[in-house]
Amino acid sequence: MKYAAKIAYDGSRFSGWQKQPKGTENTVQEQVERALATLNGRGTPVVAAGRTDKGVHALGQVISFDMAAPWEPRKLRNALDANLPDSISVSRVAPVTDDFSARRSADWREYVYFTWKGQGCPPHILPFVWRNSSEWDRGTLRTLCALLKGEHDFSAFCRKLDRPADTRRTILAASVSGKGPLLRVRIRGDSFLTNMIRIIMGSMDLVAAGKRDIAWFEGLLEGGQRVDAGPTAPPGGLFLTLVGYTPSPWVS
Repeated sequence: MKYAAKIAYDGSRFSGWQKQPKGTENTVQEQVERALATLNGRGTPVVAAGRTDKGVHALGQVISFDMAAPWEPRKLRNALDANLPDSISVSRVAPVTDDFSARRSADWREYVYFTWKGQGCPPHILPFVWRNSSEWDRGTLRTLCALLKGEHDFSAFCRKLDRPADTRRTILAASVSGKGPLLRVRIRGDSFLTNMIRIIMGSMDLVAAGKRDIAWFEGLLEGGQRVDAGPTAPPGGLFLTLVGYTPSPWVS
């Protein structure tokens, strides 16, 4: 039987989601597949909705996998959670149809990037924000979020070595919110290129701080090379928060 699970993890403990050749790095996929193999009595490949980079966190990553025998979902959740390190947790498990894939069946993915814009960042959240002291114009940030919406050529927002042939992606929603020094930029899209959101954030930083103008950012959305955009923001502030499906596997 096939199952879907929703998991969260502290990305600072791992070299990204994707398993590396010969297990040379500690990855989330490696840990999850090891736990499932213990329960399943055999190797159990896992598919994820998003392949998060090294240091990137997840609150709502979705995975799919096959089990050799049927499990009651709550018992499977408990058993899987018990066999994972404390840096990974399982919040939900549900049976799905054989054609379900956490990656291919996803309608959209949503990420949130957290930035601390002040002094004295509380130490318990420091690993999970970008501590950025430059002055940002929040009205400019809202304008940039509005520009992101729709289909664009995001070739300038992709790590050069991982640039695919088709770099057009659709952003369904983008917004900025927060009170005081803690800001949240939320971006929902059909799919994302490697480092795309972190390069968007690095570029938005330049515009919101007055180092580049809005027209420069708008031009980046028409295509270009990686060197045309801003720097890649740190991974610690980025979270994969939600993945959308039709129908949702979490109907019950």
